[in-house]
Amino acid sequence: MFQSIPFKHDEELMREIELRGLSLNTFKNYRSHLRRMSEHFSKDISDVSPGEAKHYLAHLKTGLGRQAQTINVCRAAFIFFRQCVLGDNLASWAVPKHKLVHKLPDILPSEDILRIFETLPLRHRAVLSLCYGSGLRISEALALEVDDIDSKAMKVFVRSGKGGKPRYSILSSYSLSCLREYWKAYRPAGPCISPQNCSPCLPKPPNHVQTAFSAAYREAFPNSSKRITAHTLRHCFATHLLDDGTDLRTIQILLGHKSIRSTSIYLQLTDCHFSKLVSPADRESRDSLA
Repeated sequence: MFQSIPFKHDEELMREIELRGLSLNTFKNYRSHLRRMSEHFSKDISDVSPGEAKHYLAHLKTGLGRQAQTINVCRAAFIFFRQCVLGDNLASWAVPKHKLVHKLPDILPSEDILRIFETLPLRHRAVLSLCYGSGLRISEALALEVDDIDSKAMKVFVRSGKGGKPRYSILSSYSLSCLREYWKAYRPAGPCISPQNCSPCLPKPPNHVQTAFSAAYREAFPNSSKRITAHTLRHCFATHLLDDGTDLRTIQILLGHKSIRSTSIYLQLTDCHFSKLVSPADRESRDSLA
């Protein structure tokens, strides 16, 4: 893959990404989508027309079965490249956005999560424990540095949050125990808790940890129909906090959500919240018992 058509726009793309304060992950994602589109048409991405881009997005949907979120990231990469790198006056509506179908995430009970953790290698368990114990995204957990762990205050500093916004979150005793065990066993070089072997100053990519967690879940629960990924642990963190009575605003801050609307989805997932509600249809019988 990526052999027939060289990608010649790295410097320009990175410059425009950095000028707008976007993350390195955004650059990598945009570059990957642009290269795949270029390969699909066997020509430089600057020669791909908006009409061809629409055909490619349709191919992602019908031919490859990609989800709407992936298709929209590809669309955003193409529009960004045409507008910001090439300087075209391409209107956003010229390449339509795919409608997102919002689904409620699946949730696991704490005992199932800890059961899966115990089957994983220590290097994966230490990272994933931060996803569940602190509500971190997998990329945030991998990018943590040693100085970001405050064992006295039992909190973690997330310096590379989504959108470049730093925040603090809580640190669980379970995560701290895993991290200390991991540190004694591996003594990683460089500042990152989980560095790359060839570049100790850079965190490892998330794919190995994500694959390991998904495989461990399928092995532990072979008959489950739930859609479980490493990001599920972040959903479980929020839902279980809500079950324990933590207010929604606090959970929003810990997760780093820009809008409370993003956090309010967990109201749909918590059993505790629903168990305290009384339907208006039952109001009369409730009042008669008072």
